[in-house]
This record gives sequence, structure tokens and C-alpha cells, in this order.
Amino acid sequence: MNPLETYDYLTRARRDLWATLEATPDEVLRRPLLHGKRFDSILDLVLHTAEVEDGWIHGDFQTLPMVQDRHPDVRDRPDGPDTALSLATIQAYWQDVEADTRAYLSALTDADLTRVVTLEDWPEGNQQFRLDGLVWHVLLHEVRHTAQIVALLRTQGVKPPQLDVLYYLPSVETGRSSEGFINPRPEPEQTP
Repeated sequence: MNPLETYDYLTRARRDLWATLEATPDEVLRRPLLHGKRFDSILDLVLHTAEVEDGWIHGDFQTLPMVQDRHPDVRDRPDGPDTALSLATIQAYWQDVEADTRAYLSALTDADLTRVVTLEDWPEGNQQFRLDGLVWHVLLHEVRHTAQIVALLRTQGVKPPQLDVLYYLPSVETGRSSEGFINPRPEPEQTP
């Protein structure tokens, strides 16, 4: 899989995770489960994952303003754990990050991936990295935190979706993935 194919998997899995988070009580999403300096709750981890993608893809890789600059409620919130932002606000922000990230990854060439990126805020002698490695860092960062979110949901009695990449790969026979029957969407309620 190349970075864009991997990102496609991540965004599809993200939608399945969001569906579970939307059905989870806000009290559970905000519960302090990690007791950290930067994030304590499931919502803190969701926000952190979106911000990291935004910072790397837009700030470090493209030297552009972060997407959160277009989301003052995200940009201007206090630092630290216990975000006051709603899941819907975080999702709206992440969807904008996602659109920009997808456009960026779609335009990358093999030559672009060999470009050296200098990280000014890293220690001298460890500041330069190839873009391809940094792109994989960002993609795997989401995988890692998604696994943490899934584990935290389980500790709270919430059944998380199945997010293994296998369920999102197209089968050779049909060209379709199995995500629809592995993580079925709830049927909309019918009005009589």
C-alpha cells in the first residue's frame, strides 16, 4: 500500500470509529482515563490525532498555516487535557484536515517523497528526515492512537468497531471490502 491507499483506509476506518463515538455517551468520551499532561480522555486523544496530522502535513511538510486556523474554537482552546470541544466540533475540524491531507497526498510524486524535511525544533544532528518516512510516521501515529481509543472504549463497556485493514481491503473476487458486514451501519429509524 502506498501512503494515499493507506490514508484511504484510515479515513474509512475513522468513519466507523466515529459512528461508535457518536453513539457513546459524552460522559464516557470525557472521562479522565489516562491522567496525562497532554490528554486524559478519549476526546483528548481524538483531538490530538487530528492536530498532529494537521501540524505535520500542513505546517512541517508544506509550511502552510494549520487548518485549525480556520477553526477558531479549536485554535483558541486552552492547552492541556480535558478538552471542552464537542465530538462534532472535533469531527468538523478533522474533516477539513482530511480534505487538505488527501489533496496533498494525491499530488505527491516519488521525487517529492525523497525530499529532505528539516525539523527546526528537533535536536541538532537529528533534524533532517526524508519526507516518505515522515509521512509514514503521521499515518502510523493515527493507527497507534486509534488502537488506544479502541482499548479505552472497551474498558468503558463500549463495543468498538473492527478496524483491521483486512476488512477494508477489496477482495479479488468482487472488488468490494468486507467493512459493510463487519461494521454494519445502524438502520435509520422508520417513521410510520
